Amino acid sequence: MNTKIILKKRPSETITEDLFQNINDEIDEIRDNHFLVEVEYVSVDPAMRGWISDVGNYSEPVNINSTMRSFGVGKIIFSKSKNFKVNEYVVGWLGWQKFSVVDENKIQLKIDPKSAPLSKNLGILGLNGITAYAGLIDICKPKKNDVVLVTTAAGSVGSAVGQLAKIYGCRTIGLTSSDKKVAMCKSKFGYDEVINYKEENDLSNSLKKIAPNGIDCFFDNVGGTQFDAVMENLNIKARIVICGTIGMSSFPIPLGPRVNRTLLIKRAKIEGFLVLDYFNKYKEIYNKLLKWYIQGKLVSEEDISDGLESAPGSLVKILNGLNLGKQLVKL
Repeated sequence: MNTKIILKKRPSETITEDLFQNINDEIDEIRDNHFLVEVEYVSVDPAMRGWISDVGNYSEPVNINSTMRSFGVGKIIFSKSKNFKVNEYVVGWLGWQKFSVVDENKIQLKIDPKSAPLSKNLGILGLNGITAYAGLIDICKPKKNDVVLVTTAAGSVGSAVGQLAKIYGCRTIGLTSSDKKVAMCKSKFGYDEVINYKEENDLSNSLKKIAPNGIDCFFDNVGGTQFDAVMENLNIKARIVICGTIGMSSFPIPLGPRVNRTLLIKRAKIEGFLVLDYFNKYKEIYNKLLKWYIQGKLVSEEDISDGLESAPGSLVKILNGLNLGKQLVKL
């Protein structure tokens, strides 16, 4: 028997735990070229808000009464695949469930469980680290002494961006939502300056004081008023990377300041991206991140709940900004 969490209904304005149901079900038949993974950790991510909406965006919505989509890490315990063997560990689309029957198309890579704790493969070495690298290094292309600003700086993506920027010799500024997170960004993730935006009446002016020469790279996970304040402080030839819009409602599309004139005057570039576009480079980027992790140049904070049944509550927690670090569930 398998334990899984399924999506029972679509959200209205907010994400609540009662959208999901914990059920027991028979393990799916294991067909040729498929294998059975015993899942050890599953990921909880802000993007799930969009995945369960009835309006598709970059991916099809999770179907009603289907297992909740998520990345996970686990061990293969039965296999009918010649490429994936029993006792190998894998990372991929395993879903919120104890046992996952998959084929190799659902798997991103095999991992060595001795190289790093398993949980790290869903955070700093997983989708979050890959996202940070792709957006900052591939798109923003930071140069030494650039000023890099990151929203949700204490989050699993934002904290990785800040550390990667320091590896590349940049000055880093983070925006976050509490004094506790400010302290963590400075002491653990090495940010040079961090602002608790909830305590600022004039964020734009505060940024002018700590970055008088402007911001060269802006890695945004939020949108909304924080985005507007940063846009007023760009340097010439600035690069803006749109990774997420967690601070904005998806529908209807909100109105805000027009950035056309700013982009023109500053000769700036703005680009959105999805980590899905980098899955063909997943292993290449993973190996770079793993090297820096082993060297102690990349660290991470984790917020881990126990038991699959805690996953819906963990999603509500992260969407309300109450987590401290990468949100995970240990099965």
